[in-house]
This record gives sequence, C-alpha cells and structure tokens, in this order.
Amino acid sequence: PGRLDAFGIASRLSYFLWSSMPDEELFSSARSGKINDPKELAGQVERMLKDEKAQAFVRHFPSAWLRLDKLGDMPPSGGEYQFYKNVKIEPMLAKQVTTYFEEILKTNGRIEQFIDSDYTYMNHTLAKWIYKREDIRGARLRKVRLDDPRRGGIFTQPGLMTATANGVDTSPVVRGVWVLENILGTPPAPPPPDVEPLPTDTRGAASIRERLDLHRKNEACASCHVKIDPMGFAFENFDVVGRWRDKYRGDRNPIDASSVMANGQEIADIVEFKKMLKDRKHLVISCLTKKMLTYATGRHLEAVDRGEVNRIVAELGQKDNRLRDLIHLVVKSDIFLSK
Repeated sequence: PGRLDAFGIASRLSYFLWSSMPDEELFSSARSGKINDPKELAGQVERMLKDEKAQAFVRHFPSAWLRLDKLGDMPPSGGEYQFYKNVKIEPMLAKQVTTYFEEILKTNGRIEQFIDSDYTYMNHTLAKWIYKREDIRGARLRKVRLDDPRRGGIFTQPGLMTATANGVDTSPVVRGVWVLENILGTPPAPPPPDVEPLPTDTRGAASIRERLDLHRKNEACASCHVKIDPMGFAFENFDVVGRWRDKYRGDRNPIDASSVMANGQEIADIVEFKKMLKDRKHLVISCLTKKMLTYATGRHLEAVDRGEVNRIVAELGQKDNRLRDLIHLVVKSDIFLSK
C-alpha cells in the first residue's frame, strides 16, 4: 500500500495513454522527481495526448469501455448480410467508433456527445450499406451532419450494434445488459443457476417481446428483467449490423421499441431513450469514470474507492463534464497515484 514513486507514476501514465513504456522525457521527469508536481503531471498528460502514440488509447479504451472487442466474435454472413464480408466492412465499423471518440478527446468535448449528437463519421461504404445514403463519396471516414435524431451519439453506432448481436439475430436481453453494465454502470445480478434462459414452453408467444413476457412470469427472473428488457427494447430497430429496420424479416407487424422503465417511465423509441440517458447523465459519467480508472490502473474498483470516484465526478461537473478534463482528473486522483 501507499503512493506510487516517481517511476511508478511515469510507468502507469505511459501504459494508460500509450500502452507502452515511458519515453526518455517521462523517465527524465521521474528521475528529477518533477513528475510529482501536479503542474508537471498535467503537462505530461497534454504532451502525451498530442503524441501519435496516444492512438493506442483511442483504439483500446473505447473497446474496453463499450466492449467493442466483441466485434468479430460472431460476424454476420450469408444472405442479406453477405456484404459484411464482401466489402470488408468490419474494420470500418470499429474505426467509426474510435474516430468519433478521438474527435471528442481532441476537442475536449462534452461527455453528453456520446449520448447524442447531430453528426457522425462515415465513408462511401458505410453510407451505402448501413445508412442507405448515396451522397457520401470516398474511402476516408469524414464528419457528416445527421438529420436523423435516431442515429446521433456513439451508443447506437453500427459497430456497437453488431458487437451486441450474435450475427444472426438481436436480443433485447443482451443489449439491455450491455447498457446497464457499460453505459449506466448498474449491472444486473447474475441469473439464478436453476432458471432456464428463456421459457421452454413458448406456445402462443409469437415474438421476442412475448417470450420475455413469459420469462418474467418466473418470480426469480422478474426482478432483473424488469430492469434489463426495457433498456434493450429501445435498440430493437437496429438489426445485427446496425441498419435501421421498421419490421422484423418475415413479419408484417412494425417493431415495437417502446418500454416501461423500472421506475415507471414510459419510453416510446430510441430518441426518447437518449433523452432518458441525458436525464441520467450523472450515471453515464460515473460509469465512464469508473471504466477509465479501471483501464488506467489495471484493477477493479472496490467499495473503498467510491468516495474518490464521487469526488472526480463532482469536480468534472464543475468543468462542464468534458472528456479531456476527465483524463486529467483520473491521472491526479488518489486511485491512480496509489499502488
């Protein structure tokens, strides 16, 4: 236990932002002890974020935070999804997420921009195959204004919709758990070991919504699914590659993305869901803070860390909840500077 020494700080900072060992300037700062000065530490953070090596943070942290690492585990293929492999779209899906994250990092943008925005990044391939747009040219991802309020932000980007599907179908349960764990930071309890994942008797249940209604009739399941399912249903209009759909394949009925939250709040669609996230942005910001501290230190947070997390979130609120400021607060926190 105790505070990291100067070389420990330099090493942790380097692996946090560069995923690599310190360079000579960091070593020099550690040898002289200057790195223990908060102003020096802040200066090093800015220098490192401007360095090309910070691309490691841009790639790896969003992957750890939003489980983008699951992209490619079960890639769609065949039939209407054959384009996924034919045009090699998967790397573009990942790049879209990290490019969006990088823009907010560079501009010290507000964390609310992860929830919603009036822009995204796309190239000709993404525009044609995912967004059904013909007005985007070129292979380079570029910033594009959106007129569709369903599409803004990072949480509904096709890479994350693909990572939270199984390549064949979508599940409100999987996406609901993903929201609770990675966006709101309120993970549900694990299911009881003696409960079937879904009811074995699904006679009369024509849709996933009806099957889950049957599932919730089991008292052991209801307490968790009343929190999980509404979060997932809001994303049901996004198919397994993140394209918008109004109906399930082979079903004439329109998709019902409405739900009632555990607190009784009614949500009609993904647009209202984003408004709900904005109302709960303190949870989104707290979750992001915890994910970043875990990534930066390489350890899971414990109950004793709660006070420091709350302090960071409160101070960040005074700074308008901006991403680059969060990195600075993480680096100067007792959690980061301690063994």
